[in-house]
Parts: sequence; C-alpha cells; structure tokens
Amino acid sequence: MADTVVAFLGVGHMGRGMVRSLARQRFQLRVWDRTAAKAAALSDIAEVCATPRAAVAGVPFVMTSLADDHAVREVTFGEDGILDGMAPDAVHLGASTISRKLGQVLDEAHRRRGTHYVGSPVLGRPDAAERGELWILAGGEPDAVLRCRPIFEAIGQGTIATDSAAQAHLVKIIANFMIANTIEMLGEALALGEKGGIAPASLVDMLGRTILGSPVLLGYGARIARGEFEPAGFRLELGFKDVSLALAAGEELRAPLPLASLVHDHMIEAIAHGRGHQDWSALAAVAQAAAGLSVKA
Repeated sequence: MADTVVAFLGVGHMGRGMVRSLARQRFQLRVWDRTAAKAAALSDIAEVCATPRAAVAGVPFVMTSLADDHAVREVTFGEDGILDGMAPDAVHLGASTISRKLGQVLDEAHRRRGTHYVGSPVLGRPDAAERGELWILAGGEPDAVLRCRPIFEAIGQGTIATDSAAQAHLVKIIANFMIANTIEMLGEALALGEKGGIAPASLVDMLGRTILGSPVLLGYGARIARGEFEPAGFRLELGFKDVSLALAAGEELRAPLPLASLVHDHMIEAIAHGRGHQDWSALAAVAQAAAGLSVKA
C-alpha cells in the first residue's frame, strides 16, 4: 500500500503498535500526538505533523486512537481539528473506546461535511497491535467500511462488522465491561482459593484447562497470580472510564448493569489507593485486601 496515505492521530501504547503494523505493509504515514515526543519517536517511519489539521490535509484516511470522548471531540471539532481539514470523501476511522452517543455524533457530523466516519475500535493489547493481530469492530456506511479493508488487514487478524458506527463502539464497551467483570471474578476466586491454601497460579491453570479457558482468563489470571500489575498494558484508570461508559449506555438504553456498578465502585477504591496507573488487573487487589491477604503495592 505504498501509494496510500494514512494520518494517524494518537500514538500511545495502542496507536504506536498500529502505526508500526501499517508501516510494515508499506502505507505512507503521517502522525500527530498531543505529546510531541511520542510522535517524534516514529519519525523513522512516518512524517511528524504539528497539528491534527496539518496531518489530515489531502489524506484519504484518518485514524484516531485517543484516550476518551473529550480527546476525540477536541481533535475532531476543536481548534486545528480534523473535521474541517479533511479532504472531500475522506474516511475517519475511530479506533478509540468512546461512548455510543459520540459515535452517533461523529457519524452525523461527517455526513454533513461530505466525509465518512467508520467506528473501528479494536480488541487486543499493545503487543497484539505491534504484531498486527488485533480484532477490529467496524461499523459505518458499507462502502466506506469496504474502503478501509486494507487498513484493517494490516493491523488485525479479523474484522467483525456491525450495522452502524454507534454499534461498533457499543460492542467495544460491552467487551471491556466483560473483561472488567472477569478480572473482578478472578480477584474474588483467587482470593478465596488462596485463603483455602490453593496456590493462585495452579487454580488459574486448572480453570483454564477445564471449564473457563480463554485468553482473558489465562492472561489476566496469570498476572493476578504473580501480582504483576506493572507495567500496565491497559491502565486501570482507562478501564474505569470504560466501565463508566457501560453504565452510561445502560442508563441511556434502560438496561440495568448491576455488575458494572459493583466493578465501578471497586475500581474507585483501587484508584483511591494509588493504583490508577497500574494495569487494570490490579482491580483484583481490592478483593485480596478485603480477604486479609498480603497485596503487592
């Protein structure tokens, strides 16, 4: 794809990996990040741009991988934002985990502008982004989604279609809500087992090889068993944001989420104890402490 230019905005842990995967497939790249040093670190494979609007000028594809709704709104609609700087018929691929409502707003705004929005949040951790092994949740106008296929193939192992951009973002919220619930469940189960003399690692292994085998259980279970909460693959404070998005979607759609409320409160407790910067598997420390177990800082 040496003749295809992608402007990539937001090159943190996930964005950096996606940029490297795109570079391996010979896309031409422009990058921007509000932390200039992060963008500069990719100058060997991408053109570094001073503003979002400068990055998207004349480019057919724009991809955003940003922390939250506020950051996406600012980069899209703010001063030097991308919406008014994008070329006619260009596509904005939104890889950020954002609210269902903002997904709708972005879709409508792009339609009015004569550009396109494809909700394309991803499933996977930064190491999967580096290897080009993410799962992409894609929703938007069918022709625009089809145009994005080479980008999806460069960064992912598969694409799962939804009927709209808003649905793509809702599916991502649901997926992260379920991962958070799994971490909560693991924290409680491993604390119970440890109190009964069962080594956490052996319990994770048994559960993984019998009734509950999954990459989520095995991966996070191993981290919890080791007390390995740093470095963070996905920060607890970001997980808290995503569970908050699930609760907001539940309120909007009138779908009660009592487990989300419990996890939300436990995340607040973990953050209050200084764990917001740690991996979100550190949520398990709340259950460990409640059980009177020794917890790694």
